[in-house]
Amino acid sequence: MGTGDAVGGVEVPPGLAWHYTDGPGLVAILASHTLWATAAPFLNDRQEVALGGRMIVERILQLAADRDTELAATLADRVREATEHGQGPGAASAYILSASRSADSLAMWRLYGGAHESYAIGLDPTVDLVALTSREVELPLGRADGVYLRRHGWRPVRYAREEQVALVDSALELLGDLPSALSGLARPAARTEPAPGDPGRVEDCRAADARAGLGSSLEPFFEALHEALMLIKHEGFVDEREIRYSALLLTRPDLAGRSAEASLLSYRSSAYGIAPYLRLTGPEPQRPEAVVTARPSPLPVRAVAVSPSPNGPEASTSVRQLLLRHGYDVPVVRSAIPFRG
Repeated sequence: MGTGDAVGGVEVPPGLAWHYTDGPGLVAILASHTLWATAAPFLNDRQEVALGGRMIVERILQLAADRDTELAATLADRVREATEHGQGPGAASAYILSASRSADSLAMWRLYGGAHESYAIGLDPTVDLVALTSREVELPLGRADGVYLRRHGWRPVRYAREEQVALVDSALELLGDLPSALSGLARPAARTEPAPGDPGRVEDCRAADARAGLGSSLEPFFEALHEALMLIKHEGFVDEREIRYSALLLTRPDLAGRSAEASLLSYRSSAYGIAPYLRLTGPEPQRPEAVVTARPSPLPVRAVAVSPSPNGPEASTSVRQLLLRHGYDVPVVRSAIPFRG
């Protein structure tokens, strides 16, 4: 090939996202053609999403210090609510599938396998994944229709402070000069219709109208905000060299929202509680643009790496047979790390 990456002396396609897993995980992933994107509050970083939320609040207050401080404080409160209390694109509505940019990481091998054999599935990051539903459902319906699902594809995590600030600032730039409609946030909403000749009540209603149109005017900002929240992580995890696929799921607490959520989410027991997760599968050949599907399709697997193993070539041979059994004819490579386990 000449343009790939070398893993254990074998060339594989370049730039893959390597999803580490153990033996039972590899068997289940290949047999079901699914990967799990877990709700952010149930990941191993207890500051997941909240760290990014605090940084965004800090930057809003810093950048607006010489402008409308009351407006900045109001916007900061909105972001704080969204990231800490599940109102909007916060931790509770974020689902994350983690991988690494490294196919042969001792830190990752030890994390997922310990003394046992473990595996890294090389996924093509240019191919979008699709949410698998338990029944036929038309999505995305849009926020007004009870459910909203947005995918953010594979993106590298930012560990360095300067990279995190740059990511936040790029989201805040979408606010421009803070449109005049945004100023309505700083005023209380009117509870009744304006009385004739009452200029104060008229002003309150104008503020409420401005606030009603706020969602659409801030949509690009909140989309960029969500991506920033997903990609900011504590520097202590830098050895993971993480790249992640994230999705935002928002549902209304009505019958349509609960029904769609029930068809999309699955649940598993974890060390941190009962964890909700999205099942992700490959794109449908007939509908490559679909966001959801009721039928699993092959994942974009391009290679599989095997951890340092005492079993030698036999370890690779059995993995190759397993892959072929489920329709994946891809290279299998062994770790070059001389780790005894």
